[in-house]
Amino acid sequence: MKVERRSQAQAAGRKREEQAVLVIGGSGGMSSRYRDVVEKHGWSLRHYENRVPPGARHGAGKVALIVIMVTMVSHALRDQMHGLAADGAPVVYLRSASVSALRTALEQRAALEQRAA
Repeated sequence: MKVERRSQAQAAGRKREEQAVLVIGGSGGMSSRYRDVVEKHGWSLRHYENRVPPGARHGAGKVALIVIMVTMVSHALRDQMHGLAADGAPVVYLRSASVSALRTALEQRAALEQRAA
């Protein structure tokens, strides 16, 4: 029985590794800190501070969560992200561009995933 639980947890971990968290806005100088927080939860990070490069929709892969830091994002960039949310990825709006705000949002998302599993 324990072996089955481990393999299920490992499968969930691999599934999460294939997903990306998109952080829109925020501070470019904080990108490495954002990455650390996201990777601790098993996801990869795509951070777009000023604009979304062409082809980003295809390069993002499976999107687990879109985080928009509303105090540090342009309207045009925010609108571009709604196109990526069309795949059903949840969108979270944060008032702060801090690492702790991002950490809280990711912990809440991870808790929702655990309840659903």
